[in-house]
Amino acid sequence: MRKRTFLLAVGLVLTSILAVASITWWFIDLPLVSPLKDGSLFRFTTPEPTTSKKVVYGFLPYWNINTVQLQPELTHLAYFSLTIAGDGSLVTREATYEEPGYNKLRSEAFLDLAAQAKANGTQLELVLTQMKNDDISAFLNSPTAQNRFIESLDNILLAYPFSGINIDIEYVGSPSPALRNNLTVFMQTLNDHLDTKYSHVQLSIDVYASAYTSQGLWDISALAEEIDYLVIMAYDFHRQSSNLSGPVAPLFGGKKYWDTDISQALQAYVKIMPSQKILLGIPFYGYEWRTTSADSQAPTFPNTGSTASYDRVQELLRDSAGLGLVEGWNEDALSPYLTYTEDGRIYTIYYENSRSLSYKLDFVNQLDLGGVAIWALGYEGDSRELWDVIKPKLRP
Repeated sequence: MRKRTFLLAVGLVLTSILAVASITWWFIDLPLVSPLKDGSLFRFTTPEPTTSKKVVYGFLPYWNINTVQLQPELTHLAYFSLTIAGDGSLVTREATYEEPGYNKLRSEAFLDLAAQAKANGTQLELVLTQMKNDDISAFLNSPTAQNRFIESLDNILLAYPFSGINIDIEYVGSPSPALRNNLTVFMQTLNDHLDTKYSHVQLSIDVYASAYTSQGLWDISALAEEIDYLVIMAYDFHRQSSNLSGPVAPLFGGKKYWDTDISQALQAYVKIMPSQKILLGIPFYGYEWRTTSADSQAPTFPNTGSTASYDRVQELLRDSAGLGLVEGWNEDALSPYLTYTEDGRIYTIYYENSRSLSYKLDFVNQLDLGGVAIWALGYEGDSRELWDVIKPKLRP
């Protein structure tokens, strides 16, 4: 009897130890690792406490200005965009017509949105862009051009109630070290000007997800001293021109299946600059290709890639029966995709949904980033699905 009691007691102790170990394993928190456990059943670690309200930054491209619906979760509305010419002036005309970004900025529709943003307590920001290498080189190599730009910017800030400036200069290829340094000097000059003349205007800059390397235009550690936020454009890992279909914003899987992923990039960035200055760019869109099969990474047909807004995906899902549509899930990227057939041709779309977005937001919280930046407002149509994930995750 004593032996049986002893064995029973030992069994209870071992069971308790195993239970505690299991609970500890389940909820353990490790820095800079996935908030998800490996395997087909994803298990979350204990969410990191949020030290402050997160920024929900939304880019509004001029072509969506008449259809966008401003949501209450939005903290920053960034109008996209005005274009900086090589000589530092703001582009107002293209050939025989008014430049679209400039045209829409002066419209009643924009003024109505600005008023709505103010009523909602949403900060209004302006995005200024350069997308041509020749213009970028001419601008950054010329202090005169930069002074002309700052004068033009002062006129804009006097005319419109912007409380933030976002710089989106996207250089393709490897710039010279001098050009890289010139961007840093320009941002220092701009920051000093804004701090001196305006007490309320914030400054941010957009960078590729790969910008933490030393080969691009951006010296992240130097820029971090001059900005309020760094927007990491963590999308377009696969593009319209990609030879294989694949995730637009893969959280993981880069080391095995594609060049890199969001996790690798963020782990590098938080070692370079304060995490709360980082905004993770998230897509409200995907890409659609005609593919050779319904495989998750099927070869694409040349020149068939196109943007698929979240609204477009929802339309396809509503007509799923007629298209023979099949929903898939890439467990390496933590990304949804779908395939459908039309006129005997197979198409594949990678996009973002509430599940994939939820995983990214947990990662934002775990690394205690400043928040997220959405490209682009209006692509979600009338749906609240993505916003209903953002609300509890980032806006307590």
